[in-house]
This record gives sequence, structure tokens and C-alpha cells, in this order.
Amino acid sequence: MSEFQEDMIFKNVNEEDTKLFLDILGIKSNKARIMTQELRELDPTTFVPDIILELDEEIRIIELQSVKVHKVHHKRFHVYLAMADLKFDKFGKKITLSVFSTAEKSKKVRFNVNDDNVFIYDVIGLKNYDTREIINKINYKIENDIEITGKELILFALVPIIEKTGEVEDYVEYVVNTLLDLKGLATSIKSLTYGIEWLIVDKFVVDEKTRNVLCDVLGDRMSLIHEYARNKEDRLIRNLLRAGNSPQKIAKDAKIPLSRVKRVERTLKSQ
Repeated sequence: MSEFQEDMIFKNVNEEDTKLFLDILGIKSNKARIMTQELRELDPTTFVPDIILELDEEIRIIELQSVKVHKVHHKRFHVYLAMADLKFDKFGKKITLSVFSTAEKSKKVRFNVNDDNVFIYDVIGLKNYDTREIINKINYKIENDIEITGKELILFALVPIIEKTGEVEDYVEYVVNTLLDLKGLATSIKSLTYGIEWLIVDKFVVDEKTRNVLCDVLGDRMSLIHEYARNKEDRLIRNLLRAGNSPQKIAKDAKIPLSRVKRVERTLKSQ
């Protein structure tokens, strides 16, 4: 995992915008403060959660998951909970954990640590979200200069791990480039959406060079992102064509020249 640029991606998120993220979880809380860095400072060499939020009555750990949870995940999540319990005892709040999953439906997991201890946490399924609808709504609002809500931006940032027809890397650069092109975003919501996308890139993008480039640009360290993006967009076009989208729709939604989409389509048909 590349070095976590916590000071760059989450420091400007205010409580009101963090509550938009909670809306997807179905949680209500007057307080919603991101405090992930505090656990990273406890032991930066240890696996740490993706996001930690201090809420009114609890401290909630949030993980992003693109595969079904198994025993190895239960054990890792249990460590997260134990570390947070140790670090945040001074707050006097219960510690809970939720997993955003694109691989399975919502459910409650019960993991028997031993005969006397059971670790319970919630999986929040994202499979019911329609990524095409999310992308189309964002593109429509951009084209018509309509304000995009914070929740819509958060869901758009999650598209690479929600989408079912391709790999994370097929969509992540498109999402990153779209976020970078959005102008006038409030500092807080920009920091939150960039931070979520940073976590997705750092956790799920396999190619090291691409991962480092995207993490840099999301952390406000400009890189050669566009040099890599063009080659990866061809893979995105292929997946959208396989999913039944017309070349015209792909070109319009993704703002890619129709001639380029047609070229990829011809290559796909000849294979």
C-alpha cells in the first residue's frame, strides 16, 4: 500500500458533508467527525481501517470491500475493532464496524472468535445501486450546469467498486478524471470524495505505476495522469460495449469521440 496522505485527503471534511456518507449507511447522528488518522498514528505499520467516524453515540469503522467476506476478513476486522477500542477508550463510546460491499447483499456477520467470544458486524450491500444511472445523472448535471449533490458525488466516487461488468481499474480513471474536471466544489465535499476515491485507488488498483499516479493527483500532487488515462479508457469502452451500450451512448456519456468508440468496437468484433 502506498504511503497514506491523510493530511491531504480528509483534513478539510466538515461534519455536515460526512453526514452525507452516513445517509448511504442509513445512520443518523448530529456528530460525524473523521478520525482515521488517530489510529494510524497509534501504529502506522499495522493494517488499519479505511475510515473511522466519531458519531453521537458511537465510533464507527467503515471498510470498503469488493469480494465476499471470509474468515481472513473477520479476523482483520476484529483486530481493527480491538485497536480502536484501545485507542479511543477515552471517548467512552462503543466501537462498531460496517463493511460497504459490492460482492454481496446486506447481512449481519457473526464470527466465533472462540467459544466465549462472538464478533458481530454489518455488511452493507451496494449491489442494488445502478452505476449506469449514477454516471448518467452526473453527466446530465455536468452538461446542463446543474448542481450535483454531495450524496451523488459520494456514490459516483464509489462507482469503481460498485460496477459489476468490469474491473475496478476499468472505471477508476474515468471517475478520477471527472472529479478533477468538476469546478467550484466546496472544500469539504471535495476532500471527502477525493479521499474515498484515494482509498479505492490505493486498495484496489493493481498496477503500481497507475496507482501511484492516481494517488498523487487525488492528493493534490499533479502527475502524468492523463498520459495513462487514455490507454485505460479503451478497456472501459470495451466493457461498456460488452454490457450492451451503444457507441453513441458511450461517446456521449463518457465524452469520448465517437470515432474512437467505433474503432474499439471494430477491434472487439474482430476478436
